[in-house]
Amino acid sequence: MNIGLLAVYKGKAATVTGVNKEKIDIRCADGESRSVRLKDIEVIHPGPVASLNFVQLPEPDWQEIAELSGEEGFSFAEFTELAYGTNSAAAAWQAWNVLKEGVFFTGSVADGVKVQDPEKTAELLQKLNEKENKKKLREELLERIRSNSITPDDLKFLREIEAVGNGESENSSLLKELGIESVPQKAHTLLCRLGVWQELYDPWPRRLGVDINMPTAVLPQSCDDERVDMTAHTSYAIDDAGSNDPDDAIAFVDGLLYVHVADPAAAIVPGSEADEESSWRGESSYLPEILSPMLPEGAVERFGLGLSETSPAMTFAVRITDDGKAVLEKILLSTIHAERHSYESARNTLMKSDEFIAMQNALERFKQCRAENGALFIKLPEVKTKVQDGKITVSPCPVTPERELVANAMLCAGAAVADFMAREGIPFPFVTQGEPEIDRSTLGDSLADMFQLRRNCAAGVTGIIPGKHSGLGLEPYSRVTSPLRRYADLLAHQQIRRFLKKEPLLELEYIAQRLARAEEAANQRHKLEKYANEYFLLHYLKQHPEWQGNGTVVDKQGDRLTVLIPEFAYCYKCRFNTGLKEGDEVELNFNASDPAELRLSLRVNKLQSSGESSGL
Repeated sequence: MNIGLLAVYKGKAATVTGVNKEKIDIRCADGESRSVRLKDIEVIHPGPVASLNFVQLPEPDWQEIAELSGEEGFSFAEFTELAYGTNSAAAAWQAWNVLKEGVFFTGSVADGVKVQDPEKTAELLQKLNEKENKKKLREELLERIRSNSITPDDLKFLREIEAVGNGESENSSLLKELGIESVPQKAHTLLCRLGVWQELYDPWPRRLGVDINMPTAVLPQSCDDERVDMTAHTSYAIDDAGSNDPDDAIAFVDGLLYVHVADPAAAIVPGSEADEESSWRGESSYLPEILSPMLPEGAVERFGLGLSETSPAMTFAVRITDDGKAVLEKILLSTIHAERHSYESARNTLMKSDEFIAMQNALERFKQCRAENGALFIKLPEVKTKVQDGKITVSPCPVTPERELVANAMLCAGAAVADFMAREGIPFPFVTQGEPEIDRSTLGDSLADMFQLRRNCAAGVTGIIPGKHSGLGLEPYSRVTSPLRRYADLLAHQQIRRFLKKEPLLELEYIAQRLARAEEAANQRHKLEKYANEYFLLHYLKQHPEWQGNGTVVDKQGDRLTVLIPEFAYCYKCRFNTGLKEGDEVELNFNASDPAELRLSLRVNKLQSSGESSGL
């Protein structure tokens, strides 16, 4: 075997650079050198070959050559000479590629060449034409994408990019051909640029696999309960303006706190279709653009408090002792008359009434008892982000006396019910939380201190074993006031009903299994709400490039800063090699926002005592 001859190795042109007893050294057209066996290569020209960068020779009329060749075969060298008028290495390489296609001729270097069967040639030519046409159409599609001029017919081809953008696929051949990385963020940006997705399209539900469609289960008819008529005393369902799922109402009568709670467990029994679907959802999702309910259609209309003249309820009557302990006096299946109020209307009317003053005094004792038990009163800003008709609003949710009153009433009911269930040994969903991993005595009430305290708090755990909820200062504690929107609360109501009706109780294993399923789903929905709120906040800032505001450095690790922006209840993370420290106030100015990438850029300036600022 001669040095410099032309061969083919795995479809690539190669030249022999050395020969030994067992292996042959070759250099491929891409510059790669390898040692191979003789059987691994196909010799097509004796060479010598100086370069594998062959000049392309004009292609002959293969149809005409085939027609003139007749049925007689000829050698590969004769075939090369016939086609290109020369048997050079360049001609041999082109002839080998034509022979490999097998359209007009068939055979090999070793066995010689024959004319392909005309019918087979016609079939192969049709396939080649189809392939070329498909390639042409593909190139035209790519060009329309590059130039932002897609047509409605192109949308079906873009579904693979949408699948990447929605996190449902990791690959897209179109994105690869466009030179765009196949990641959700890049696909999202492209789809918005092309107008396939609207600017405010939210991909996060599909990316996280959260079903935000209306539940499909049919809401069963309510059971025929005997209920205590409590309509003689008005109760008050107080919530944010615009809230559409009122699941609790409060009243204070003869020294007792009455917490009335919606009673969907009257219809949704354990193991029913609606119960199964609710347990897999875990809770309702309150996204900026949509409310995704946990319960089937019609549940809120039937069981929401104050939506009709009277409402079915599960009522917890709680006595708050002089030392602030919550004691459950009775549980009733009731019929109530509830008035709906916003927090604002409650502030202007109800909070001034004798009933609410007495209620507030009792709940203040309860709050003080919690404080003595180590409750953490973490005061950090909260906001509500809403999207309606393409307009994004970010509204503060300040801690006001009326909000605090309602929150404490719900905690009071949860504490009283949990204490009763624990003492009676009834299997029940309890909520516990470990002690924070930080010395609270070293912290004040600044935003930085509150941030550090919250960051060092363990997550609450819903389970079947009663214990202390350190953050709330309650032992034991359970959530029982939101069965319309939280499965653990619905499960608690199902058990309470069985207890009241003297029916067999749900077993611990069943409750534990249901809680585990619901908690996993709820955690995924919490994650969705976090991403969706950040996504629309970045859209809000993009729509308001003139925004400027203040923030507080709440954490510093080296040059990594976390700046809390109270106006948005948002932590902005950035890197600055400056003298900033935790607790410093800064001025912030908008630079840029990329919602698809969840990326925000703000200009940070340290506020000086003189009122001036120094740029960072």
